[in-house]
Amino acid sequence: MNPNRAIPLYGLVLEGGQSTRMGKDKAFLQYHGQPQRDYVFRLLEKFCDRVYHSVNSQASTAEHTIKDGYPLQGPLNGILSAFKYRSDVAWITVPVDMPLVDESTIQFLLDHRDTTRVATCFYDSDGKLPEPLLTIWEPASAVLLKAFYENGKSSPREFLTTANSKLVTAPDQKALKNINKPEDFDEFSGLK
Repeated sequence: MNPNRAIPLYGLVLEGGQSTRMGKDKAFLQYHGQPQRDYVFRLLEKFCDRVYHSVNSQASTAEHTIKDGYPLQGPLNGILSAFKYRSDVAWITVPVDMPLVDESTIQFLLDHRDTTRVATCFYDSDGKLPEPLLTIWEPASAVLLKAFYENGKSSPREFLTTANSKLVTAPDQKALKNINKPEDFDEFSGLK
């Protein structure tokens, strides 16, 4: 039996941001013939025991959603809220603004997963720092992330640089490309 599968793996589609730079909700942009939130959800279903949408506290409640439960802006809220929901599972987070993440990207991260670390993630596109939003967060990170937040910190990247994380180089750096602005969206077809 694969030792990594002894710990349930849940998926979290990070879509709770304000999308201010894009000017419209990035979760509903279409790159693959469907809203990106649905594409990522279905992608994670192939690898995870359960999958949830991470939404901000103002979003309407729907099936398979976890609302932000902390008074802070940013993706750490979604990660903390997921662990508040279930702290005994590992969570793989994928943001809706990385449309080039595909099955091979997820499989590569899973193949390099180290359950003895608090997290497994890719180096960012510069190859120097962690890419914090495309990450497997082990159950051990739940308490550490909460303490990090309670100490006034909110950057998942900062957490990963100081925690016992495993960083790997993505097989295709293009997969880490964020689409945050209308001009990024317009250029997307050139990235494929």
